[in-house]
Amino acid sequence: MYGHRARIGYTSPPAVTETFAYEFYKIVPDGVTLAVTTLNIVHMTQEELAEGAQMSLRSARLLAAAKVDVIVLGGVPLNLALGLDGLQTEMQALEKESGIPVTSSLTAQVNALKALGAKRIGVGTPFEQTHDIYGDYLRHYGFEMAAREGAGRKVLNLAVADDTMATDLARRLIDSDPGIDTFYYPAPHWGIVETIEPMEQEFGIDVVTSVQAIVWEGLRKAGVTDSIAGYGRLLRDF
Repeated sequence: MYGHRARIGYTSPPAVTETFAYEFYKIVPDGVTLAVTTLNIVHMTQEELAEGAQMSLRSARLLAAAKVDVIVLGGVPLNLALGLDGLQTEMQALEKESGIPVTSSLTAQVNALKALGAKRIGVGTPFEQTHDIYGDYLRHYGFEMAAREGAGRKVLNLAVADDTMATDLARRLIDSDPGIDTFYYPAPHWGIVETIEPMEQEFGIDVVTSVQAIVWEGLRKAGVTDSIAGYGRLLRDF
């Protein structure tokens, strides 16, 4: 059985999901598999996000019926569409209903930042600078968003983003605020996990990306505690 160690279920927001699965399998040890449902997010309008949030809950129940070991509700914007209190309530309800551990993309990323002891965060986003949902929830969980830089991409063209983009954003973030202690890259659908280790070595700063944090959280919730090299301190040491 392919997923003999863990089967991780993920409700993937974009209408087209490509990079997430590719990077997932780069990271996880043998015996771990991904069960993915794809939602229909294209433009990230408020109406689309509200419907997507409800669709993610329906998809989570399909994953539960498939008897995965862990369910991850994907997409920070979709998580936030439920409200921070509402997200926690829905996750607890799903766990009680299914008997399966449930977490979310937002929860995974916050837990990853906390594990690394992050305080002053530089946010590198693939989207427009005007797409700013990060400061509010980071402050809510006790972090400071020291700087933010955007790369101007759209949801549908993230998979073909140049893998140097994250490093370029890191340099701009450091120029904005040399006191940053953690680089944080939301959005798990652009291909940047291969840049985590080189960035940590170049800048001497911890790096958290969405895929890295989601995989870490999913593995740990499934009881897979392997130290995984090559994708940053989070997966290697925690």
